[in-house]
Amino acid sequence: MSYLDYWKNRKQVLGINERNLSYISEYNTNKAKKIADDKVLTKTVLNKAEIPTPKLITIIHNQKELRELDFSSLPNSFVLKPVTGLEGGGIEIFYNRDKQNNWIRGDKSKVSPDELYHHCIDILNGRFSIHQDPDSILIEERVKIHHEFKYYSYKGTPDIRVIVFNNIPIMSYIRLATKESAGKANLAMGAVGVGIDLAKGRTTTAIHGKSGYIEYVPGTKLRLSGLRIPYWSKMLQYAVEAQKATNLKFAAVDFLLDRDLGPLIVELNARPGLSIQLANDDGLRWRLKKATGLKVKDVEKGVRLGKDMFGGEIEEGIESIAGKDLIGIYETVTFYGKDEKSTATIAKVDTGADSTSIDKEIARKLGFKDIVDLVESGILPEGVTREEGIRISEKLMKELPQKYPDIHTVDFIKSSHGNSVRVTVKLNIKIQDTTFETKASIFDRSKLTYNAIIGRKSLTKFLIDPSKIR
Repeated sequence: MSYLDYWKNRKQVLGINERNLSYISEYNTNKAKKIADDKVLTKTVLNKAEIPTPKLITIIHNQKELRELDFSSLPNSFVLKPVTGLEGGGIEIFYNRDKQNNWIRGDKSKVSPDELYHHCIDILNGRFSIHQDPDSILIEERVKIHHEFKYYSYKGTPDIRVIVFNNIPIMSYIRLATKESAGKANLAMGAVGVGIDLAKGRTTTAIHGKSGYIEYVPGTKLRLSGLRIPYWSKMLQYAVEAQKATNLKFAAVDFLLDRDLGPLIVELNARPGLSIQLANDDGLRWRLKKATGLKVKDVEKGVRLGKDMFGGEIEEGIESIAGKDLIGIYETVTFYGKDEKSTATIAKVDTGADSTSIDKEIARKLGFKDIVDLVESGILPEGVTREEGIRISEKLMKELPQKYPDIHTVDFIKSSHGNSVRVTVKLNIKIQDTTFETKASIFDRSKLTYNAIIGRKSLTKFLIDPSKIR
């Protein structure tokens, strides 16, 4: 089935011939295309413009340099790719190395140093090159998957593509790796593409590379629509800045989102594919026509135009007026504890609860093992009356902080699970892009649906929309 068969109004859709003649040939100079086609040149130009990219480990230009490379010096985890590769061909992503010095892919298959050497020979000989010419090899640090995508992408880090034209973001989607795609975000291999609302930075419709439109992450009941993309406005800003730096008038800018470093540009594409239209259930043609001829003086205006013309405006308008982020009743939350320890989980935003509560296992991961042991010792009673609970908590509050300095308070708690005495600790919490300090009680939530709830006292910086479902 062709792209045009998916829409009744075919005039909205950009076809291959029109893409090639009216946009690639018309707007992209050979010099600009050369920058996009060469990943090393791309990295050089972007870094000069202070646009972040993955950290470079080394470049291998020829077989002499390959022979001189000490493979044992490579890290356990890295990405190897052809400098002028096409459509992901030749890219290898390694997550670890075993005791026999074999590197391990996302699907747990292994590659020996000898096999890797011969793969490098294929790259140098131009097997994966866009022009079938001799090529070079780029080795970069592997980007660490962002917590927001932990439950959505199998092994591999998802990539986010933004189509930019005339310094205006036109359309975007995220490609999620699946078990079928062996941890690679490649639709042809069975990955999932999900459209992104340009104004909201949230996912919309989804398409599986081999089976068509879908609603859930394959093999789960996790809905693909409504996923919030962190650093969304920053990503759009970088996309427009990359277009300006390379002088590509029509381009796809591909990002990976590192859990520590944020958005990193991994590739520019001067010949964007058209499957992005399927994932968005909309055509590129009318959007490109609408952006043609507009005078965009600066990056901020380009981002603003893209959001206003091609995205929903209600959510962003509410946030702007209220000065608060709009969140749903289920959000991916990151907790930060002692000694830079952190963990992420899907938490329930519960306005019916007074304060935030975390499961014992989360507390352990955050470095509060001694307090968890205290909770499990039975010194904090459950099923007490209000008078008893207040009396016991006041007594313990005088005694426990001396031995357990991380205890912030000892409180009597009345909840749907009954009356109890609980200890709370201070920690940092991140919801969307907002990080703040709060206190959380430690409770055995192992038999409950969610291992964390975010209560009213931790929600003063947000507006809650119950219709938002992850």
